[in-house]
Amino acid sequence: MKRILLYILILGAVLLVPVERTDVGKLQPVQTVAVFKDDDQYVIQTDTEDVGYGRNLQEAFDDLIATTSAVIYLDTAEYLLLDEAAEANIEELRSVLKPTISLYRFENVTDLKETSKFLSTKEKGPSLKSWEKGVVLPVLRVKNKRMILDEKT
Repeated sequence: MKRILLYILILGAVLLVPVERTDVGKLQPVQTVAVFKDDDQYVIQTDTEDVGYGRNLQEAFDDLIATTSAVIYLDTAEYLLLDEAAEANIEELRSVLKPTISLYRFENVTDLKETSKFLSTKEKGPSLKSWEKGVVLPVLRVKNKRMILDEKT
């Protein structure tokens, strides 16, 4: 009898604890994230056309999350594009993005949806988890209106 009463109390406690749920239809999965510095602020842009701005990376991510109409889902991101300034802060990105995301430097790339398609056909860059200082990232750039991935630069 005591055991049954204990189970009922546990079940009641579990049912009363508030759980934050997210409607799957409101999730905004991201495949490509670009992080760069524009003037004195960081910009985080996604292939879902969402953008966040901040004086540091955490502020930019907070702004991205706060200003996106849906619930932005960064765990689906496969590609991380960095400019030179953002590359210096890769350690900070490890706390926000999944460790298996592939890293690339980028120059004059603006269409992140097309970038996602392009990179899905190429060999992946080094992962965020395996990156160490001194590792040279493949460079993605647009030349003559075509994307190229230069792995030697």
